Amino acid sequence: MIFWSFKKFSYIWPSLICIILGYSQFKGFISFNSQMQEISEESITFMTYNISNASFGYDKKKKNRDEKKHAFIDFLQQYKNTDIFCIQEVGPYAYDILKQTFPGHHLYSKEKGAIIMSRYPFVNKGEIDFGTITNSCLWADIKLEFDTIRVYSFHLQSNRISKDAEKLANQTEIDQKQAWYDIKGILRKFRNHHLQRSRQAEKIAQHAENSAYKTILAGDLNDPPQSYTYHVMSDLGIDAFRERGFGLGTTYAGKIPLLRIDYVFVDNLLNVSTFHIIKDSFSDHYAIVTTLDWADMSSQ
Repeated sequence: MIFWSFKKFSYIWPSLICIILGYSQFKGFISFNSQMQEISEESITFMTYNISNASFGYDKKKKNRDEKKHAFIDFLQQYKNTDIFCIQEVGPYAYDILKQTFPGHHLYSKEKGAIIMSRYPFVNKGEIDFGTITNSCLWADIKLEFDTIRVYSFHLQSNRISKDAEKLANQTEIDQKQAWYDIKGILRKFRNHHLQRSRQAEKIAQHAENSAYKTILAGDLNDPPQSYTYHVMSDLGIDAFRERGFGLGTTYAGKIPLLRIDYVFVDNLLNVSTFHIIKDSFSDHYAIVTTLDWADMSSQ
């Protein structure tokens, strides 16, 4: 576009129109916001993290397992003062690590992978059952010192296409007919699983809309910001990344690049003060840490 601005000014317009039309899609992946410098006493720190069942714990070499476990615990202990956690893909091995690392936190789990941990007590809690073994949504009403909130920790239906995509990408000699067959298979899986996620998101929305408290919804949506699933969830609250994030919003650390599929949706009555994506190496997802503030609530 810069080249054409020197060559002929009228040639700028097609490029400019494309940029304007695509901005709403573009800003779902990238954001440029500053972090708030002053945070009131009426605030909480919040983390969501799909830990991929601490898969390093299944390394066949015990030395590797032990080293990675200790490194993971050291990483988690940096966030030991975090008020509330929404964690996904938690199996027995990862559960024991979390219990060991955060002994002072209340912990709610239903053995389907999603959990909620809180420094503050639960006054009510439950599950939105998706009818699957591995995907679920837990909710808990949490009594803070200055308010009561409802928190949702969700893990929606996975696409299960990562291995297919990796296999296709690693082929040294491409059989065009086979490649198209594989691509169609990937798209078929995505379509079917997207329909499942849509129904799961609708169930969460129906539940959250009846909450008597301010809501925070966080977890692994397994869908990008352009999806219907995201649209359903973002109607429930502010997308914390779009409100306070800076830079690329990539949360998936697997073979498929530049995916933002993990989110925090915050009640419209709350302020998002800070937002950070933590580029750790313990999972195929990155952790999200944010600060939520009740400041100036009386004026809202």
